[in-house]
Amino acid sequence: MANKVFTLGLASIEMGEVSGGSKAALGYTYQDTCKMTQEDPETTDFYAEEVEDPVASTSRAGKTTFEFSLMDPSPETMAQLMGGTAGKSSPEKAENDKWDAPDKTPNIEQAITITPEQGLKFDIARAKISAKINAEFSKKGILLIDVKATVLKPSAGAKLVATIV
Repeated sequence: MANKVFTLGLASIEMGEVSGGSKAALGYTYQDTCKMTQEDPETTDFYAEEVEDPVASTSRAGKTTFEFSLMDPSPETMAQLMGGTAGKSSPEKAENDKWDAPDKTPNIEQAITITPEQGLKFDIARAKISAKINAEFSKKGILLIDVKATVLKPSAGAKLVATIV
């Protein structure tokens, strides 16, 4: 009997270019927001007039998504997730301190690694990224970037790999 593997907590979420190369952590993930969901498969049954039960059945896998919220986005992270550009508000600034939103919603694809504190680490070779600002300007609120990553078929290799950390 194989050892039991329990996947708990979140150590990091890293993203990078689909073409390969290094990935970098995006920042802090807001508590209780990182979730993985797999939709039910779509099943098509084929019936004959002469019998009650299906004579054939096919299934198509449901899509897999990862959702999380970032609580400390930098201008660079906002540009990476939502498009637009990160830049300096003045030449004297040492680093980028502003984000200019895009004129048109871009199609953003990234490679992602979700690493838990223990258990199964998930590597996604290619995912479509949808992100939006979710801000509550109050003493108990915080600005979040809500991110949804839909797993897509890569040009080569497996679309989703789970490895024990």
